Amino acid sequence: MTGFGSGTYSDGKLSVCVEIKSVNQRFLELNVRMPHAYMVLEDKLRQAVKKVIHRGKVDIYVTAAEQGLQPQSFCIDYEALEACKTALDTAKARFFGEKEATLSEIMTLTTDWFTQEPPLIDEEECWPVFEKSVTMALDAVTIMRDREGETIHTDLFKRADTMEEHIECIASRKERILAAYEERLRRRVIKLLEPMKLQIDEARILQEVAVFADKSDFTEEVVRFRSHVLQLKKLLNGNGDIGRSLDFLVQEMNRETNTIGSKTQDLEVTETVLLIKNELEKIREQIQNIE
Repeated sequence: MTGFGSGTYSDGKLSVCVEIKSVNQRFLELNVRMPHAYMVLEDKLRQAVKKVIHRGKVDIYVTAAEQGLQPQSFCIDYEALEACKTALDTAKARFFGEKEATLSEIMTLTTDWFTQEPPLIDEEECWPVFEKSVTMALDAVTIMRDREGETIHTDLFKRADTMEEHIECIASRKERILAAYEERLRRRVIKLLEPMKLQIDEARILQEVAVFADKSDFTEEVVRFRSHVLQLKKLLNGNGDIGRSLDFLVQEMNRETNTIGSKTQDLEVTETVLLIKNELEKIREQIQNIE
């Protein structure tokens, strides 16, 4: 689900701000941007987020500021600096007749001989500040995601009720479909036998109707679909991570609907099957937002 939250905390020595933005995605993807000096804490930060967010594309932005001067570490590779100066001096004397290269000229050419290292980080001392900041941000994200979840919950329940009505409409068509088939069959047979003044074989008619009834019987699919709807509502009223369970359940409901549609050519059943598939597609889109 979508959400945004930020948290800032300071212990007097270190101030940390964490911003978290989440958008809908089927699986969990964490993208962390934080100062290089504190990369040692990235894994702990990821684990803290994973305990709360289990699905979605999550961007985490971290800024940190030390309160007070922190010692910096500088390292100069004198051999590399000497090699750079010698090469530049030689080029200037040979081609331009100029004097020795200055430090600014060498730095314009390259700074590979110079490195500036961030101060060493005390992981145990810094992590509590990061932890409190990320907890504050996650709390804000959770509030926003909960609000969206309530809206989705209401919508999915309405769609489940609608599908229940549709499947009962299909179930009620079973006897009518058989009666309509028998009537059509009798009319065709009468039309064929009438010129020859032959009588209808009732046993054969009933046999054909029985064969048709067996091939077009969707009772099992209707029973399973009813069970799936009940399971859908049970999951929606439950706790914990239900996103993947809902995803699987919708696949099964879609399979039962396709089977019902393939077993009969009844126009009303076909139209109702399309209505159910439309609801399932909307549910499938919504459950991508659910953990």
